[in-house]
Amino acid sequence: MRVLQLFQCVRGKHHRSRRLAWSDGTTYRSWCVGCGKPLIRSHGGWQADPDPPPPPDGHSKAAH
Repeated sequence: MRVLQLFQCVRGKHHRSRRLAWSDGTTYRSWCVGCGKPLIRSHGGWQADPDPPPPPDGHSKAAH
């Protein structure tokens, strides 16, 4: 967890993990490097995902 990024998370400015990003076939998903919340890419950038699906095999946060 990056401490400086955590301050941005509190303000709603999440930063996705490039290493953990994946596509579910229709959209791109990742996790925030600051707070660990699941993220989804939309037209406005990366945003917290209120209803994340389970990641495909080999893409879970625990595996990395």
